[in-house]
Amino acid sequence: MSTQTMQPFAQGDVSRAQDMVPPQDLNALMLMSTLILLAALGIGYMLAMSATTPNDIFAQPSAVLAVGLALALWVEGSVAMRNLIRVDLFMLMVLYLLTFFEFLLPQDPVRNVVTTGSAQLTVEIVILGFAGIVIGRHLAPVRRAMPRQVTLYNAPGATILMLLACAVLGYFYMLLTVNFSLSELLFQMSRERFSQPWSRGQLGSLGVLLGELALLKFLIPPLAAAVLAQWRRYRLWQLVLTGLILYLVLFESFASGTRNVFLSHMMTFLAAYALLSPKLTFAKAAAVFGPALIIGYFAIYYLPEIRTVGLRNFELAEATSDSFFVDMNLVNISQLTDIFPAQYPFLGAEIPYTAAIRPIPRGLWPGKPEGLSLGIEEALGVTGMTLSATFVGELWMAGGTLAVGLAALIFGAVAGWWNRKALRARSNMDMILYATGFFPAGLCMRSFLSVAPALLPLIAFVIYRNIRFSLR
Repeated sequence: MSTQTMQPFAQGDVSRAQDMVPPQDLNALMLMSTLILLAALGIGYMLAMSATTPNDIFAQPSAVLAVGLALALWVEGSVAMRNLIRVDLFMLMVLYLLTFFEFLLPQDPVRNVVTTGSAQLTVEIVILGFAGIVIGRHLAPVRRAMPRQVTLYNAPGATILMLLACAVLGYFYMLLTVNFSLSELLFQMSRERFSQPWSRGQLGSLGVLLGELALLKFLIPPLAAAVLAQWRRYRLWQLVLTGLILYLVLFESFASGTRNVFLSHMMTFLAAYALLSPKLTFAKAAAVFGPALIIGYFAIYYLPEIRTVGLRNFELAEATSDSFFVDMNLVNISQLTDIFPAQYPFLGAEIPYTAAIRPIPRGLWPGKPEGLSLGIEEALGVTGMTLSATFVGELWMAGGTLAVGLAALIFGAVAGWWNRKALRARSNMDMILYATGFFPAGLCMRSFLSVAPALLPLIAFVIYRNIRFSLR
């Protein structure tokens, strides 16, 4: 193996890299998976256009796209399992989960709220969203070889220190509201959603500004994964402390009933664990990802009930349902296509502008707009609850088919660019940074308007890493 090939993995804290996969092989596999996915999307589109009821229009493409995704993953993972821990693949799976997945199973008829024409248009633009990501990732092709197995190291103290800092700062405001009582903190977490003393109150309050520090908690799962993946390098008290902090984060997100937060924590943990685990094998991956899939299914099915009644009042026997519910985003998108632009004009640049300014605390900008001039809930005539429509619905509100397609291409290109971070990683911190990117990537699929705040932990991580590097 040449010195030039080894260079990206021979500096910093890297110990070794073995058996490199050339970039041309990785790009060829990605092209093959793209052809498979585009074929599945084409078949799914034709099936939807020939169906006669809204439920069939949504259900017909579901199985085809599931098979297409499975085949694409099999192709991509044929060279190494590490090649599956990619942001573009994660985005495609999340978008499928948020749209077609629930229609794999029987659902109540939606014909009373969705017309056949709007259902077909919805499938058309959602498929366009998939295709845009699939094609857009080729705008940032792989340029470095990928090691099938790579071991990256940092000084254990640096990881533990950052883990502690994120925990202390992330939970500071919550602990402040309960007089730093851990038992009261856990009790409040188990109550129904929005009943906690740290829930958002008046816009612009100091508590909201302090509460923004809670975003640092999203760095905890990948940091904990780095410790647990290389547990032999840490002392017993460090492992125990890591486990307790990780449990607190997962318990909070589970008890809150917020599925996208809980599943994001799980995904960033699993991504970092898989990338940093020495000699990742299929059996080892199955032992970790298998239980995670079961927990994820349970979370999708039951967390809506938990967030309504609170974990302390939740009873499994009373939470059963005849249908599997995610968010019914396809229904929401269909209703939005009926309204925009027939009843209301497209919102245009208001969508990206609102998304861009969302991270700015109102305490620093008292006159900041409170939201869209016409939000999803207002447009659909819904009060007392929030609705999601994925980035497809939000970008449709901005500019229709053109906006959806252009945004999807950009998201795919950004995902391809971010994937390069894993190939350039020279230490645990680099790989943790890469794994943290799965959180905003997944959240972007659910809501483009919500993705900007999710970038703040990434920015904080980059600042910390750069400062630490400069002090060496």
